[in-house]
Amino acid sequence: MKIFKKQIPVRHILYVVLGWLHATMLCVPLYALVLNFVSEGMTKDVILQNILRGFLILAPIALSWFAIKCQRRIFFYILASIGITVLTGFLFDSVLMAVVALFICFMRLYGRLHGESHSLFDHAGYAGLAVFAVPFLCSVFTDRADLIFQPVSLVFAAVYFVLCLTQRGIRRIDDYIDVNAAMQNMPARRIVRITCALLAAAAVFCTAVLLPPLLTNDIGYRYTPREAIHAEYTPPEQTETSSGGNMPLDEMIPAAEPSPVLVLIMKILEYIVLIALAGGLIFGVIYGCIRISRGFKTSFVDRRDLVENLPEDERTTVRERAQKRDRPGFLDRSPTAAVRRKYRKTLLHAAKEPPARWMSPTEAEAHAKLQNDALHIVYEKARYSEKGCTKDDLTAI
Repeated sequence: MKIFKKQIPVRHILYVVLGWLHATMLCVPLYALVLNFVSEGMTKDVILQNILRGFLILAPIALSWFAIKCQRRIFFYILASIGITVLTGFLFDSVLMAVVALFICFMRLYGRLHGESHSLFDHAGYAGLAVFAVPFLCSVFTDRADLIFQPVSLVFAAVYFVLCLTQRGIRRIDDYIDVNAAMQNMPARRIVRITCALLAAAAVFCTAVLLPPLLTNDIGYRYTPREAIHAEYTPPEQTETSSGGNMPLDEMIPAAEPSPVLVLIMKILEYIVLIALAGGLIFGVIYGCIRISRGFKTSFVDRRDLVENLPEDERTTVRERAQKRDRPGFLDRSPTAAVRRKYRKTLLHAAKEPPARWMSPTEAEAHAKLQNDALHIVYEKARYSEKGCTKDDLTAI
């Protein structure tokens, strides 16, 4: 299949769509369960309508996927996330679902910054089956949850198992093709066709085995604990004080006034702590925004090659000790030091820009367009000769 003039295998498109459905199926029963707890008088028909309405969460999941794949600047992605959040709140008429959509956009941004090609909402795993145990157990142990959640949870778990099996099978096929891509005369198309056919047969077989018994069986079990027998509690008798009456505790302990100096010191410490916390918070927000902006620009997947910035703890650098510049000391007033100072002053005065440190005297003079043979000879004697210069050499320049 060609998309934007690019040949994309159908299994890759199916993999992405199954990732969207994976995240949708995890959110739908939890959405219906929350509505069942916050609303009064929920019937089975209303719960089933809420389950069908919960599939609208597929819209923000898919739109956030397109936004994180297409946007290369964090500012435009933030604008797209705000639009997706508002759209979700309008579809569900609920602020809670808008917060869920915002969380989805944030998790995709987190995966982008860390260079993850498959985020939490793109790759299904068998551990996700534990999510469907939540509405099932709530329906068993609480009277507030309707019994309809038990068959619905089992059906969702069965469908999710088939979905997970299919998506993980596609991923294994792609991994095998990528690992053996350099193998000569490998029948890649034949391998993909055979394995995809076997995977489709396995998915159909699991669906035929799991779904019919769950759809035809009406499950409704409620746990009712036995009533516990509680013994009556008799409070102990109050004892009288030695004076013959009950005296309150606050009257027995005299009130003590705090020291003004101590109060002033505590206020100063409180202000210092508040200022430090506010400064640290402002610095953390600014520094975090800068790091996120830089990471968003430089961490992306391009042509299946991951380009990312390494964190500070993973970056290995070799810091060499800075070499001390070979200059005469401040208190050195010898003829050799005087010649070197004269040469440096003349060279910097003639050059528009300072010469590089790696340049030799001849290259530095050519850079500065300086022609002074006498100064060149005396400087080389001062720089490289073991004896150094004399007063006559200094007088000659």
